[in-house]
Amino acid sequence: MSTTSLVYPFTYQVKAGSNVANPMTTGPVEIARKLLCKPVSYAAVQHQVWTRFFLENHCTVTMRLLCLTTDLPVIYNWLPWRYTRFLKKEAHIRHLYETYSCVGDSSSSQSFLLLLNDAAIGQADVHHALQDDVSSYYTASQGDYRLELLIDPEKEVLDIPQYLLQTCQEFFFSFQEVERLVLLLEEGNPLIQKLEKAGFRFEARIISAEKTALLYICSRASMPL
Repeated sequence: MSTTSLVYPFTYQVKAGSNVANPMTTGPVEIARKLLCKPVSYAAVQHQVWTRFFLENHCTVTMRLLCLTTDLPVIYNWLPWRYTRFLKKEAHIRHLYETYSCVGDSSSSQSFLLLLNDAAIGQADVHHALQDDVSSYYTASQGDYRLELLIDPEKEVLDIPQYLLQTCQEFFFSFQEVERLVLLLEEGNPLIQKLEKAGFRFEARIISAEKTALLYICSRASMPL
């Protein structure tokens, strides 16, 4: 059993699926239309935008927008060695800074940090699938969004990856424009064994000279109750 809450605007807390009044307007605002894949600033430490409590293990997973100054050194430590071996840490972090500055300016992508009991544990990127390379591997629809998850390798144990995945699903499906979530994972990724339980269904195997990847899709209807 778990409970979920959404914070939007950042100073308000409401139950998931509710509306909240914006102090700059005279009427209720559809909260799920205001944040996803819109240009934002990642310059400052962000407030939480989604919270889920997992009663079975008495832990809380929260999401907030990425912060360039505090989060990139942490994310660097989670990256596989094959991505970091070509550049020194400082140079690689500068590269990440440039990359995620562009994401902040984008109208098709957005990046979030995931925290377990207030400790950073993962990162979630979401991309509009029609404007992402993943659309070359299957027939993408307007309501498809690609989800990329990067998890602290030391925390890829027990139910933690499942909790992160479920939290992301609930948050992104709270936006009415999101009809399906798409995941493209390298064969052998430990998250794969969690996907079917979370409602993802295998769609295609993509074979290239560098790797073999598996494409999975989840809709609201396929999510477990």
